Amino acid sequence: MIISAEDKRYAKAILEAFYGRSIADRMVINAKILELIGQMLEKAHSCTELIELVPRPVAPVGARPSIKWTLKLIRKTGKKLVTSPGAKISLTCKRAIAYSFRGRLERAQF
Repeated sequence: MIISAEDKRYAKAILEAFYGRSIADRMVINAKILELIGQMLEKAHSCTELIELVPRPVAPVGARPSIKWTLKLIRKTGKKLVTSPGAKISLTCKRAIAYSFRGRLERAQF
């Protein structure tokens, strides 16, 4: 699967929101990273009150979302973060999610 430059930009915007620019810039965006970002966004949704930032998943409970759905979610959320720098994720949620996904994201690059 080819990931567009725009999708990579949105994915990096989401990673920057969780980890800061220095870590986001180091990440190599691939399908594994996109899947993990989708999981992070789902967790952020269930943790935070910012429903307008993270849309409700449409997949049945327990089902893994498709890569197409994940890219749609990344585009929507990434675009919002890129165009609205004030958009934030709850600090408590962000810390817990960032901590739990950091190792998996590092390993998913290779």
